[in-house]
Amino acid sequence: MGRFSQIFVMLLVLFSFQASGQTKDELERQRRETQQIIENTTRLLQQASVSRQSGLERLNIVNRRLQLRQNLLATIEAEIVYIDDSVLKNERRIRELEKQLAEARESYAHLIRVAYRHRFAHQRVMFVLSAEDFNQAYRRLKYLQQYGQSRQKQISSIQSLTADIVLQIEDLERNRQEQLSLLQQKRRETNVLNRERDQQDSIVQDLRRKEAQLREELVRQEKVAKALQDAIEELLREEARVAAERRIYELTPEERIISDQFQKNKGGLPWPIERGVVTGFFGEHPHPVLRGIKIQNNGIDISTVENAEVMVLFDGVVRQVRYVPGSNNVVLVRHGNYLTVYANLSHVYVRAGDQVERRQLIGRVFTDSDDSENSLLHLEIWEENQKLDPMLWLSRQ
Repeated sequence: MGRFSQIFVMLLVLFSFQASGQTKDELERQRRETQQIIENTTRLLQQASVSRQSGLERLNIVNRRLQLRQNLLATIEAEIVYIDDSVLKNERRIRELEKQLAEARESYAHLIRVAYRHRFAHQRVMFVLSAEDFNQAYRRLKYLQQYGQSRQKQISSIQSLTADIVLQIEDLERNRQEQLSLLQQKRRETNVLNRERDQQDSIVQDLRRKEAQLREELVRQEKVAKALQDAIEELLREEARVAAERRIYELTPEERIISDQFQKNKGGLPWPIERGVVTGFFGEHPHPVLRGIKIQNNGIDISTVENAEVMVLFDGVVRQVRYVPGSNNVVLVRHGNYLTVYANLSHVYVRAGDQVERRQLIGRVFTDSDDSENSLLHLEIWEENQKLDPMLWLSRQ
C-alpha cells in the first residue's frame, strides 16, 4: 500500500469515527484494545525473529501491525478532535458563567446599597408604619421580606456560580492535559509507524529477491487450500446425500435452537484462541509481494503463539476429524445449519460425534518448525454450502 493510500485510509477511518458519533469512553476503549493487539503482533514478531529466516508470514504480521498502527493513529486523532470540542465548550461555558456571575454580583451590590439606606431597624419599622393604610403597610412588609429573601438568593447564586466556574476550569485543565498527552502519543506512534514502514519495505525487497521461491510456495499453498476445500465439500456432499434421503434436511428441535442462537450471536462469537492476530482475511486479495497475483481465502488465518489451544466458537456436534495434507488435523463442527472449520491443528481433543460447548478446547495449533516457527490457525464458517466471512461473526478483538 502506497503512502497516499495509507493517508487516505487514516482519513476515512477518522471520518467514520466522527460520523458514528463515538463517545470519549468508546474511543479510549478502542485505543486500548488496538494497543493490546499491536503488542500481540510485536510478541509474535519477536518470536519469529529468534528463529530461522523469516518469510511471508512475518511480512503478513508486519502488514497487520502497520494497519493497526494506522487505526490507532486515527483513533488518537478522533480523541484529539473530541477533546478540542470539549475545550471549546468548556471555554464557552466559563464565559457564560462569568457573565452570569458579574450580573449576580451587580444585582447583589444593588441590594447592598438599598440595605445601606435601610440599615437601621427603626427605619424599616417606620417604613411600614408610615403607610397610608393597612394594605399599603402589608405590601411594604412583604416587600421587606422579599428583599431579604432576594439577598439570600443572590448570595446562593453567587456561591453556586463561583463553584461551577471552578469545576469548569478544573475540567478544562484536565482536557488540556489529556490533549497534550495524546499529542505526544501521536508523535511517538507516527515515528514508530515510519520505522515499521521501513521494516516492511526491507522485508518486501528481501522477498522479491526470492520470487521464484515465493511462486513455488504459492503453488504449494494453493494445493493445501484445494485439499482443505475438497474435504469440506465432501462433508457437504454427505450432508446433501442425507438430506436427499430424508427429502429435506430437518433440524431437530435442539438443533433448531442451536442454529437460531448461532445466528443471533453474529458479531459476538468468541475468538477460537486466547492470543492471536488475524493476518489473512476472507475473500480475494492481492499477494503481498508478487505483483498481479491474487490469493483467495475461504476463511481467516490467525497467527498465534506456539502451542496455542483452540476453542470451539459455539455449542454443536463434531461432524468430522480428519488429517488433510498441508492443513494437518482439521475439525468440522456443526451448529444446526452452520458449520465451523478449524484447520492446522497438531493435536485434537475431540472425536466425530462428540457434543461440544461454546469455548470448549478442541485441539492445539500446529507450529511449523520449518517456517520460522510459524503457528497459524485457519478458521472458516459456513451456512450449509455458503462461505461466510468469520470477521463478521466474531466479537471485536
